[in-house]
Amino acid sequence: MNGWEAQVARALAEIAPARMLEGEWIGEGHAHGEPVTATLSVRAILDGSVVEARERMGDHEDLCLYRWDTESQQLRVLHVQPGAVFDDHPVEIALPATLVWVTPPRAPAVEWSFDGARITSTVTWPGAAAPEVLVRYRRA
Repeated sequence: MNGWEAQVARALAEIAPARMLEGEWIGEGHAHGEPVTATLSVRAILDGSVVEARERMGDHEDLCLYRWDTESQQLRVLHVQPGAVFDDHPVEIALPATLVWVTPPRAPAVEWSFDGARITSTVTWPGAAAPEVLVRYRRA
């Protein structure tokens, strides 16, 4: 195996935790004190080494691109929001199956947990006792 093939193999292996979210999902929960419904579409793109997640909640849409970063040797997410807002964060894997975004101290904590049948997404602001956004997804 040459260097490029080894890099691709490593990227495919390291992206596996994000690929557990693949599929079409429908969610319900709350955001900022209001009930919400949401959709989530997650798929592997390019050669399978990038995972694209599109979430729509009301009139708000987010795009996330998960990838293995060869320079930093870590899973990362590029979070794209309306208004041309781009945030890039490391992602930690918490067992058994949770993706935890490593965000700056004043930014909200973001977690995606998968139990084999459902995904739970939470967004918790610093100092808050409970998530400001909580959505539970089931397969569409």
